[in-house]
Amino acid sequence: MIYTPPAHSRIHSRTPESRTVSTPLWTARRTSRPVVSRPLTRLNRRFEFEWLDDRGVQSDVRTAPALPVFEQAFGAFAHGVLVQTAEGPVAVEDLVPGMVLDCAGGGTSRLLWKGAITLVPGAPSLADQPDRLYRVMPDAFGLARPVQDQTFGPHARRFDRDAKLRASLGTDAVLVPLAALADGTTVIEVTPVSATRVYHLACESHETILAAGLEVESYHPGPEAPYSLSEEMMQHFMAFFPHLRSIRDFGKMLAPRIAADELSALI
Repeated sequence: MIYTPPAHSRIHSRTPESRTVSTPLWTARRTSRPVVSRPLTRLNRRFEFEWLDDRGVQSDVRTAPALPVFEQAFGAFAHGVLVQTAEGPVAVEDLVPGMVLDCAGGGTSRLLWKGAITLVPGAPSLADQPDRLYRVMPDAFGLARPVQDQTFGPHARRFDRDAKLRASLGTDAVLVPLAALADGTTVIEVTPVSATRVYHLACESHETILAAGLEVESYHPGPEAPYSLSEEMMQHFMAFFPHLRSIRDFGKMLAPRIAADELSALI
């Protein structure tokens, strides 16, 4: 967690091939001062993200309020999770916007955005409960789903085709929080003992990408986000996604989501 006012925004540009960082130079002729965004709460977090645009791969670091709706955009995959790409499995921390990811059903989608935050045990939070990680054991949801144990962040959701859920909700599949599936055996809740880096990924559209065979959704803010944020907060939120013009550009959701308490009532 960061409790000091945010530093100047730093935007870097690189290509997926070279990953070379270039930083704009200051000159003596510069007369205007850079704009510094003021924190809207005393509790802030450092958000890091990369995105793809016409110039190549860009990166930025911003300090913003540690609101749950912000943190959800950065906390699905723990460091080391293997994501299936067109070139083979790649650790999430090594993914670069522009790479092509394998999706459930045999399709592919281009990665356009990657975000990251660091979870610090014991740090103050605006969330209802401390951050947890979730370790999914091999074959937890069927043969090779996942192929090997993988650890996910607090905001990961799995694509679920459970017959009971389909019958209750009248849909082919539903997105279920991994946190709601923790049973101590197949999905194990883990309390971080040291600073832990977690990530999220956004593709050309809302997708279910493959993490060692497990179907996990790419990032989408969901239908409730526009109603949960003030206009000012929405500007802060969309600043995390420079490749989009508005929140509508996230597109249609692949499947509906279900909350943990709703899942318990249905199963």
